[in-house]
Amino acid sequence: MVEPEKIHKQYLWVTSVSAAVLLLLFVVFLFAVRSNGVAPQHVRLDKGWTVTYKGEKTEVESLVNYTFPKRLRSGDSLILEGEIPANLLAHSIFRFRTVHSAVEVFENGKSVYEYGKDKVFPGCGFHLVHLNHGELQKLKVVLIEKVNNRKITFSAYELLPEEYATSDYSSHHIFALVIGIFLILFGVFAVLIGAVMRIYGVNYFRLLMIGFLSFTFGTWTMCYTKLIQIVSYNLTLNTTLEYICLYFSPIPFTLLLWNMHRMRLNRSKTLVMKILVVYEVVYLVVTSVLHFSGLFFYPQMLVFFHVVVFFGLVYFVYSGILYNKKMDESGKILSRGVLFFVVMVVADMLRYNFARHLAADIPLLGSSWIPLGTLGFVLSLVQSYVVYLVYILEDRAEKGALATMAYLDALTGLFNRAKCQQIFDILDKSFGDYAFVSIDMNGLKAVNDKYGHNEGDRFIKAFAEVFKEAFKGVGTTIRVGGDEFLAIVRSEHVADVKSAVKKMTELQRECSAKLPIPLEVAYGTAFKHEFLEYSFSVAEEQRIDAEKVYHLADERMYAMKSSMKSKSARKE
Repeated sequence: MVEPEKIHKQYLWVTSVSAAVLLLLFVVFLFAVRSNGVAPQHVRLDKGWTVTYKGEKTEVESLVNYTFPKRLRSGDSLILEGEIPANLLAHSIFRFRTVHSAVEVFENGKSVYEYGKDKVFPGCGFHLVHLNHGELQKLKVVLIEKVNNRKITFSAYELLPEEYATSDYSSHHIFALVIGIFLILFGVFAVLIGAVMRIYGVNYFRLLMIGFLSFTFGTWTMCYTKLIQIVSYNLTLNTTLEYICLYFSPIPFTLLLWNMHRMRLNRSKTLVMKILVVYEVVYLVVTSVLHFSGLFFYPQMLVFFHVVVFFGLVYFVYSGILYNKKMDESGKILSRGVLFFVVMVVADMLRYNFARHLAADIPLLGSSWIPLGTLGFVLSLVQSYVVYLVYILEDRAEKGALATMAYLDALTGLFNRAKCQQIFDILDKSFGDYAFVSIDMNGLKAVNDKYGHNEGDRFIKAFAEVFKEAFKGVGTTIRVGGDEFLAIVRSEHVADVKSAVKKMTELQRECSAKLPIPLEVAYGTAFKHEFLEYSFSVAEEQRIDAEKVYHLADERMYAMKSSMKSKSARKE
């Protein structure tokens, strides 16, 4: 026979391999989709540009590697001029990205595209411009800065076939697209479950915070990678949503850590956590007021956000909230998730700077790695929560088992006197009818004297099985002590007492053949309603406690016992 532990390991191995195979197939599928969506002809317009600022022209060797030497004020303009041979691509789309700038594109001196001049905060995103075709196309891109004191860099300017205008970008970033959609859907699902459970009085605060974080990071991923432009071409809205999600994210994260460690935090650490949450809420509100009033925009306050997040993480680590050797597995998983996210952010910075110096289109370097870090972080949150739930369930099961053991008779498996008293207390607070069947075994002393206590125990267990089977689904079976038993029958089954006693008698006869002497018992039955016949008020009914009914059943049992003349009774 195969051991359960071995079966469990085999099941775990099969499950892990199956999950890995499915994940691999999904990745292969995404690569196949990506290859069909990426434009087969793709021209980078990186060289031959002239940058003009206030009449001063600068020849740029490589646009993506060029950083404008001055910081622009709001309203300043940069003019980029270049030439595109007409035979490069027919029916082409000119694609480029702007950051917080209004833009106007001229083809051979004629304006063919304009965006953001009427906007105080135009946002950032990519633009698709349909070009006309001539022998030689002269392009001029006018950028009008809308945010003060910003460092100016340039993304790749590209030409691609117009039939791939929408699919090329999303295909290049298909993994970020899948991650973003997954995080959003999971976040909505988690928040809904947490909210519904809260209505029913179940505390799912952690799940709520994980849901908020997942939805926030998913939305931020879609906005940060500009994949949100699949459904929204409002760059102002997209960028505003990106920063709101970013500035909101520390709030549920801090609340999650607070909830996880609230029982282990001393007063000073609890106070710091409260201050952090208040500061994060105030920061979000203040930056939003400044942004929408036009005094300062979200990007201008990003450095303060980075400083706060950095010192917050340092405090969490230093105080042992984010990591310490004594924390449980749930906390360690969360710490690894945070570390993975930080590593991916740093790695993405290196990727970005390395990719800027390469002209080749390398898939691994062509899109941000931050969405992957975000996915890893959120999955670590989920795993941490699952481990926490498993611990809670195991703890409850263990406590439940111990509580059950405290109310069980070790020999028979029936409930014991402690459970009997607990039920008595409950019955005393109720107004419904109930019945007691008090039972005493005949012949136990004779069995112990003649065959020994081991056989006596077998005698008791034999009756316990009969007793339990007879009252199954009818009442609670209890071994009061020694050879005394009690059945407690609630109001809904009071009418079944007679049939249960009859069944017990029949089962006794069947079981007697396997025992050294016949299995016989004396029993007495009493009902609460028997006392109600003489009571006329609620107060009088409340004075009818379970002990009175039990004593009546006991008296009737002894009356039956004294009248029995069986061999077992005579031997006693």
